[in-house]
Amino acid sequence: MISTSKKNQVIIADTHVHIYDCFQLEEFLDSALNNFTLNAKQLTSQDNFTPILFLADIKGKDNFCQLQQYSQQGDINNSPINNWTFHNTQEKLSLYARNQNNQIIFLIAGRQIVTAEKLEVLALITEHTFAEGLPLEVTIKQIITAGGIPVLPWGVGKWIGKRGKTLSNLLKKNIHSILFLGDNGNRPGFWSQPFYLQIAKKQGLGILPGTDPLPLASESSRPGSFGFMIQGNLNHEKPGTHIKQMLLDSKTNIQAYGSLESPWKFIRNQLAMKLASKEKK
Repeated sequence: MISTSKKNQVIIADTHVHIYDCFQLEEFLDSALNNFTLNAKQLTSQDNFTPILFLADIKGKDNFCQLQQYSQQGDINNSPINNWTFHNTQEKLSLYARNQNNQIIFLIAGRQIVTAEKLEVLALITEHTFAEGLPLEVTIKQIITAGGIPVLPWGVGKWIGKRGKTLSNLLKKNIHSILFLGDNGNRPGFWSQPFYLQIAKKQGLGILPGTDPLPLASESSRPGSFGFMIQGNLNHEKPGTHIKQMLLDSKTNIQAYGSLESPWKFIRNQLAMKLASKEKK
C-alpha cells in the first residue's frame, strides 16, 4: 500500500511515459501502481513509497492538460474512469491520481521533442511546450530556460550514424550544467549497454531510466516497470519542484530498477510498429 506518511520513504519513478489513444486509462494507472509496488518490495522490502510518472507528451498531444481538466475538486463525476480521481497540487506542473483504496500516483508534466537532427529530447518537469525541428543545443537551452530538465533518451537506431556523431560532439563539449541521458526499457537485454551511456557515467552525467511505452494497446501495462528509486520524503504539495531539486543534487543516489526487454518481445514489438506504420500510409 502506498502511504502518505513521510517516514522512511522511498521515491520510485518512471521518467519516460507516454499516454496513447489506444491505452485504457484505468488499466494504465492500475498497471503502473502494480509495477511500482512489485519493484519497491523487491528492492526495499517495504511498502511505504511514493510513485511518480514523468509524462513526455508528444507533438500534438497534451495529456497532462487533459488530466488536469479531470482534477476539478477531485469529483468522481469529473473522472473518466471509475476507480481513480485526479487532484491538483500547489504547482501547475504536477497533479496526482488517487484510487478507491486511497493509493496515489504523482504525475509530472513534460514533453518529448524531435530536433533538427532527428534526435529525441525529453523536457521533464515543465508544463511548457517547445518547437519541433530546432537544433539539439538550442532545444536543450530552451528546456533549461523554461525550468525543465533535458534528457536525451536511448532509442532503437537513434544513437548511431550522424545522430550518434551529434550526440558524441555534444558530450565532448560538456557545456550544459543540467543534462541527463535516458536509459530505456525497450532496450533488449541481449544488447550491451549503449556506448554513450558508458561515456555519460564517466563524465558524471546522470542517467534517468524510463519505460518509453510504444503506441500499442498492450504497452499500457508497462509504465512503472522500469525507472529509478531514491531515498527521500517527497513534498506532496510541490512534488515536481522537489524532485527536480533532488535530481540535480549530486549527493542523490539514483538507483535504477527493472528488467530490459526479452528478445521475443523486442522483436514482436518492432514488427508490430512496422506494421502499424505501413497501415498509416
